[in-house]
Amino acid sequence: MSVIVTCPNWCTTNHLGNDEPIEHDGPRWPTVEGVSGKSWASVGICTDREHGVVVTLDADYGPNLTPQRAREVGLQLLEAASWVENHRDG
Repeated sequence: MSVIVTCPNWCTTNHLGNDEPIEHDGPRWPTVEGVSGKSWASVGICTDREHGVVVTLDADYGPNLTPQRAREVGLQLLEAASWVENHRDG
């Protein structure tokens, strides 16, 4: 027997017909480029099996950020944390 799980209204994941999706992806903020030209940092929302809806921070090739870009990522993290708090179930 298959159980259909409804995604949260904010989910952007294409589950490709998976009746029991485990994880959901939500909004993402614009990627911030690092100083090397190939480094970057990205903030978004996803679900975690143990903690529910969480903020995700992805980074690659460093990332070495100028103070201005570090502030930009910091502000994105604050916005994402507020988003999670405003979209918690219950």
